[in-house]
Amino acid sequence: MKLSKTLEEIRKYTERNFELTKSHHFLFNLPLEKNTETADIIVIGLNPGEHSNDWNLSKVLTEETNEYDFHHELGNGRLSLSWSKKCIEYLPSKNIYQSEFFFWSSSNIDKHFFQRFGYTFKNCPHFQFCKKCNLDMINFHKPKLIVSAGTSYANLFASIYKMKHINTIKSEADKRKRRVIIHYEFESIPFIFTPHWSSGYISNEEKGEIISYLSKFI
Repeated sequence: MKLSKTLEEIRKYTERNFELTKSHHFLFNLPLEKNTETADIIVIGLNPGEHSNDWNLSKVLTEETNEYDFHHELGNGRLSLSWSKKCIEYLPSKNIYQSEFFFWSSSNIDKHFFQRFGYTFKNCPHFQFCKKCNLDMINFHKPKLIVSAGTSYANLFASIYKMKHINTIKSEADKRKRRVIIHYEFESIPFIFTPHWSSGYISNEEKGEIISYLSKFI
């Protein structure tokens, strides 16, 4: 099965690093739609969010992967989630797989992250392991586009993944003129950071600019 070896490495790595077992779940190689074999687009987040209802669905460490997705198996399905709807709304293809720069869940990447893991997000010691796994995923899918929602850590991960900067675009329609596209390339694949789609601060004008730019690559 695709990427089964990498998934098993993540499970064993989690067991070897006790603080990671405190998470509700990890996320890697997660299809938006279960019957999708390969990705046109990979979406990489900072780390999985965690909600109180997650613990109601599973009391033990679980996962969101192509082999087992607790939202599909125990909840109302992947497509019922607001984040899945945002992906469909913003991206030019439904052939979407998701991953994270840090695979293990927390309710935020600030106070709760530090309390759970014992280090700040920026100083996380596991980014290189996650990078190795993400490279396996990228090499398997060979996507047309990689997207990350959120610009605060764009420089950090561009450095870790050794990306080539292509362009930074500020909004022409919104009066704030903030960055709506930070375009890198990773091994000739467009790797684009945008403001976070769940943020209430994205205006309709910015949203239109983001959607228009991403649509060029599919």
